[in-house]
Amino acid sequence: MYQKYKNGEISAIQSFVIILNIIVGSGILGLARSVAEVSQQDAWISVLLNGFFISFIMMIIVYTISKFPKYNFLQYTCCLLGKPLGYFIAIGYSIYAFLVTAVVIRFLSEMVYTWLLPNTPIYIINFIILITAVYMTRNGLTTLARFAEVLVFLLLPFALLIFIGLPQASLINLRPIGGSGISNILKGILPSFFAFAGYEVLLIYYPYISDKQRPIMKYAVMATLSITVLYTATVLSQIALYGPQEIAQVLYPSINYLTAVDFPVVERTEIFFAIFWTFTVLATIGIQYLAGCIVLQSIFSTKKTNFFTYIFAPIIYLLSLYPQNTAEVVEIGEQVANFNLFFGFVLPLTLFFMYFIRGRRAL
Repeated sequence: MYQKYKNGEISAIQSFVIILNIIVGSGILGLARSVAEVSQQDAWISVLLNGFFISFIMMIIVYTISKFPKYNFLQYTCCLLGKPLGYFIAIGYSIYAFLVTAVVIRFLSEMVYTWLLPNTPIYIINFIILITAVYMTRNGLTTLARFAEVLVFLLLPFALLIFIGLPQASLINLRPIGGSGISNILKGILPSFFAFAGYEVLLIYYPYISDKQRPIMKYAVMATLSITVLYTATVLSQIALYGPQEIAQVLYPSINYLTAVDFPVVERTEIFFAIFWTFTVLATIGIQYLAGCIVLQSIFSTKKTNFFTYIFAPIIYLLSLYPQNTAEVVEIGEQVANFNLFFGFVLPLTLFFMYFIRGRRAL
């Protein structure tokens, strides 16, 4: 069984905050484009349906791992799937977490380079972001959760930016509702699924929740539905402004959306978006990176996670430098996101069914 204070602990409310922070990451930048390519003007329906689907998956995750309150991710996976497969999945998750960390660091670097520091080399920006991530995670989960609690307040002004382009929007761009067809709406769920990636970290962090008597399932579903409302409103507003055909040609519609209206006092509204988004993505990076380190700590039975936090930092840095340009970053990010289908969908369902097959006997 895991030692309760080995990696620190978090409260149920902090688990709610962690889910909020990790989902609102790089996915929001191109969400409207990727879904509109498939669902056209009905992209917002695809996002809404996907949010309800993710909420259902969250219920399955919490229900299953709540049956193993004293087991960490490696232990309950081995219990349900067998030791060899459990270790294989745990190692795979660590690799997945580190790849996501590297890709998101590079996403953030590209945005900072484009909108804030155009004269600073990418490798310098990458290094600063990575050092910040190491500093956030080196003292364990408790410190990181407190950092996430502070950053969650940035989501409110982040959400208010949705209303900037509404005076120029046209509801005609959203019609006819359902006109793209049921099949296209359902197909649009897949690209929107990737934008919610990150919620699966609850598989790693649940054992470290100190007050498990609280309604954790309720908090997890509330966090997912909150992001669903934010994402749906974002896609609605952007399609209403640009239309489905035009928005499908824009790499980052969330940023272009902010340039649609000129304000007499604030000249470049997208700068405010970049600032809020930068801090939010820093939380995403730290949460994902620490999750990978915690899994490795359980595999190798070390006392603390900071050993892995330090030793894998150079590898993360080199991986973040691999893409040659923004388009390649987007392409690699989409490839890495495919692994989320396994860790965010296939694995939770498999663990859920295996609990009823063999889990009760194993406890």
